[in-house]
Amino acid sequence: MLTSVRKAAAVIEAFAGERRDWSILELSRALGMPQPTVHHFLASFRELGWVTQDPATKRYRLGIRMWEIGCAAVNLGEVAESARPSLRELVEACGETAHLGMVPPEDPRTVVYVDRVDSSQPVRIVTMLGSRAPSHSSAMGKAILAHNREFEALVLAGPLAAVTAHTITDAGLLREDLRQTRERGYSIGRGEFAGEMIGIAAPIRDRTGIVTLGVGIWAPSVRMTPGFIETAAPQVVAAARNISRGLGHIGA
Repeated sequence: MLTSVRKAAAVIEAFAGERRDWSILELSRALGMPQPTVHHFLASFRELGWVTQDPATKRYRLGIRMWEIGCAAVNLGEVAESARPSLRELVEACGETAHLGMVPPEDPRTVVYVDRVDSSQPVRIVTMLGSRAPSHSSAMGKAILAHNREFEALVLAGPLAAVTAHTITDAGLLREDLRQTRERGYSIGRGEFAGEMIGIAAPIRDRTGIVTLGVGIWAPSVRMTPGFIETAAPQVVAAARNISRGLGHIGA
C-alpha cells in the first residue's frame, strides 16, 4: 500500500477511536506525523465532506459524508431502522438499554455497536455508536462468534487479550463458552468487558442465515441477577428473531 494512503487512512481512523474530535497538534502527536502533513490531509478531507471543523474551536470531527459512506458499505442505516422497533420493545419488556452490534467480516476480532435504545435506568451503560470491543470479551461479540464458524475459528486462532480480570483468554475455555452459547441460544458476558457489568446477547440472521449481527442488553450485576437473566434471555432471543425476520430470514 502507498505510504500516503496509509497516512491518510490513519488520520481518518483516529476519529473512530474513543476521541471523536481532534486539533491538528493533537493528531500530529498521536500519529507521529508533521503538522503540515496532518493539515494537508484534513484540508482535503474537509473539501470532500469527510471531516468538519468547528469554527470556534478549530477542532475537527468526522463529517456526515463518512457516515453515509459507512452506511452504504454495510447497509447499517436500513438494518438499524428495521431493528429499532424490536430494540424499543426489548427495552419495554426488560427495562434495560438494548444494543445492536455487528462483527465486521474484515475484522472478526472486533464487535462494533451500531444502534442503541436507552432505558430509563439511572445507572446504565451508554455505549457510543461506532465504538468497538474485542469480540471475544463481550456478550454481543460471543453471540455472533458462536453462530459464525468462520469468525469463531479466526478468533480462536489468535491471541485473546485480557480486557478485564474476567475476560476469557484461554482458547479452550472460549470454545466451550461458545458451544454453550449455541446450545442455549444466547450468550452471557460476566464482567469480561466492563467490570461489574453482565450482558446477554443473541444472534441475528440475515436472509441467507448468516450471522454478523446481534442484539443484547447489559447492566450492573446487581440488576442482572440469575432470576432476571432467566426472564430476560428469552426476550432477547425473541428480539433477535424478530429482527432476523425483518431482514428476510425464514426459519427458527
